[in-house]
Amino acid sequence: MHPRRLLPKLFAPTLTALLPGTARAQQPRSGRGEVPAIPQAVPPMRADYRWRVMRNGSEIGSHSVTFSQRGAELIAISDVSIMPKLLGVVVYRFEHRYTEVTRAGGFVAVQSRQNRNGSIVEVSAEAAPGRVAIRGPEGALNLPANAAPLSWWEPQRFGGAVPIFGTTTGRLMDLRWSRLALPGGGVQWRCQGEVDATLAYDMHGQWVAYSVIGDDGSTVSYTAS
Repeated sequence: MHPRRLLPKLFAPTLTALLPGTARAQQPRSGRGEVPAIPQAVPPMRADYRWRVMRNGSEIGSHSVTFSQRGAELIAISDVSIMPKLLGVVVYRFEHRYTEVTRAGGFVAVQSRQNRNGSIVEVSAEAAPGRVAIRGPEGALNLPANAAPLSWWEPQRFGGAVPIFGTTTGRLMDLRWSRLALPGGGVQWRCQGEVDATLAYDMHGQWVAYSVIGDDGSTVSYTAS
């Protein structure tokens, strides 16, 4: 089974940390001679995701996405581990970890490391003036300034809203999207092209379902753990 289809390029994670500077107000000093700091806007904390990865009724791995805050930045760490077994023996190993930083919903940086049966691929990307600077298997690349990684927990990027790049290639992806409203205010997205996946989100934008078609025609799906 091709790992890019098993768990698409959005899985990936450890990131380049960008420490936010401390904003200072241009205000009169306090009696102690100190300049009061302007509080930074803190992004709302998001609920973590923990999934069991299923194929043909059997659990073959896990995918977790955990969130933390660093000042005005939101840090998402995605960790995928796929190890299907035959007669109790691991026959395939796919591990993908990437960390993404956003600020006020905008992409800041991402760092990804993929291990596919011992073959390591690393990709890093960082928002820069007028571009997104990529370093990956194809060397240094510059993508459009509004480009962002394919992160399944960020559905506001879908449907052509921004150029999407793969966290295991560093290249822009060829994706086609369709959207379907669900009862209760949720939404279903269908992604086709380099990845053939179906996802669902509730009325609050929380990721609640995922399935993808593998190269062998089998369906890999997620079950909340």
